[in-house]
Amino acid sequence: MVWNWIRGVFRKAAPTDVQVGGSAAPHPKGGAARPDANTQEAVWIEASDNPWGVRLLDVRPITQTMLSTSANPQCATNAISFGQEDGTVFIGQMPQTDHRMAMDLRYAVDQRLADGVLFTPQQMEHKWALFVHQQTIICVRSWTRQVQAIARFNVQDGVAHVYEMHGCLLPDDADPQLNQRLLDFLIRSHALNLHYPVPLPSGLELAPKAAAMWCMSQFGRLALFATQEAFAYTSPEKPLRTHSLLHIAVARGDMEALRARLALGDPIDLLAADGLAPVHWALASRNAQVLPFLMEQGAAVDTRSREGATALMTAAQGDNTGAFDLLLAHHADVNARDLRGFTALHRAAEMGKLDFARKLLEHGADASLEAEGHTARSFAMARNETGVTALLDEFSSC
Repeated sequence: MVWNWIRGVFRKAAPTDVQVGGSAAPHPKGGAARPDANTQEAVWIEASDNPWGVRLLDVRPITQTMLSTSANPQCATNAISFGQEDGTVFIGQMPQTDHRMAMDLRYAVDQRLADGVLFTPQQMEHKWALFVHQQTIICVRSWTRQVQAIARFNVQDGVAHVYEMHGCLLPDDADPQLNQRLLDFLIRSHALNLHYPVPLPSGLELAPKAAAMWCMSQFGRLALFATQEAFAYTSPEKPLRTHSLLHIAVARGDMEALRARLALGDPIDLLAADGLAPVHWALASRNAQVLPFLMEQGAAVDTRSREGATALMTAAQGDNTGAFDLLLAHHADVNARDLRGFTALHRAAEMGKLDFARKLLEHGADASLEAEGHTARSFAMARNETGVTALLDEFSSC
């Protein structure tokens, strides 16, 4: 329901549909929101016209058109410094305020909420970074690289329960209810990539433009709607996952860190925030020894991603011949189908991977399997992959 409403409101009230001027607003620690030429005014959406049942301020005309700038070069450097950050540098850093407050937030998880990255900024307009370490969520302001708050949780029966927070998400505002709603917003909007209203501090709803500027300052592009009103809390259905330190070790080809994470109990089939298991990440690893090591340690050759893809399907789209051959040697299921019904052969045919397609067929791949009306041959024909088409014709005539 929420997603359908969001799609509709984006179509009907895109920021470029209105022509109203805007102005810059100061950003904490020397940053600023610089107006785009098309910056417009925030407008209200009535409670009866949105899924949350409270009056919402549509702040997209500000947050989606303004650019963040800073007179302080260090702020700009900090804001774009998270590209390879795994969060370990923030371990032990304490929040600047010593407030402690009870929380009651719950999120579904797969197996465990593993140490790693929940969210890192990709642009100046992202204002937060979120990391998990030993059953805490570390909330970092990206422009300052300062820990603002640390939320503690435990996991039981597939649910992470956030029960306490140390610090404050807003400077000098220790209102427990506001901080709980702000933390929930951060987790939903940043870690889970869900659209969700920004909680407004009391009084800001009286000045819509100031409220929108505040949203831009605090949450940047990930603020779309805002409200001062509380509404019924329901746990999101989407499971909360990290880009775990296990996955990061795989990507970096760091065998020592990989062994350490497995020794600490990270599941070898754990799915990352992108829905992929370590064996999928190993296909792009810097170290060719990672994939065989994972399989020696018990990783299933046909481990499924969130979308039902196996590593062989992923390898069929790439150029890693060594990994592809290793998976086949370990008896990967050449006819495994993802949640949409596609196989490794579909992928190889679509990408024109002639050698991979031949090896799949030689290992028993069924070229007649259809998915969404397509066989491997129809994919190859659609992409004008004549070599693959001829190969499939050759095998079908045998």
